[in-house]
Amino acid sequence: MAGDMTVYGLRNDIKLIRENAIGKQEIVSLDLNNAETIFSPYYYLQQNDIVYVTPNKAKARNADIGSSTSLWFSATSILISLASLLFNILK
Repeated sequence: MAGDMTVYGLRNDIKLIRENAIGKQEIVSLDLNNAETIFSPYYYLQQNDIVYVTPNKAKARNADIGSSTSLWFSATSILISLASLLFNILK
């Protein structure tokens, strides 16, 4: 019902976290590229299942760019503003 995965997910490295009958969580690796996966008891999701899709390398690299880049831009703009202010005052 949710549709297909995006191009940023690795289809051969899907983790399913499911709580078994005695309350213990089990983590199962699934490979959606393998046709035999549809015969697995973990193919159909159950209530409270957690699905983790491992991102590909490009998406993982881009996820870190936002926080560090904005910090550098902020620091650089502050330094340029201070230099401009000092230049105008001492002129």
